[in-house]
Amino acid sequence: MTDPSDNTAHQHIPAPDESAIPELEADETIAPRPEEEIADVLRATPDVEDHSEHPA
Repeated sequence: MTDPSDNTAHQHIPAPDESAIPELEADETIAPRPEEEIADVLRATPDVEDHSEHPA
């Protein structure tokens, strides 16, 4: 029986014909939240602006 509070990553050793990177998320039945889609769009353009604080 699995513990629902156990959120640690489990080591998975792929088979010889299996990709080391999983193709599907753990639960594909949960739709992405709108803010995740917005964040993806905003990350598509690099932010090259200087965000450091400069003394006056």
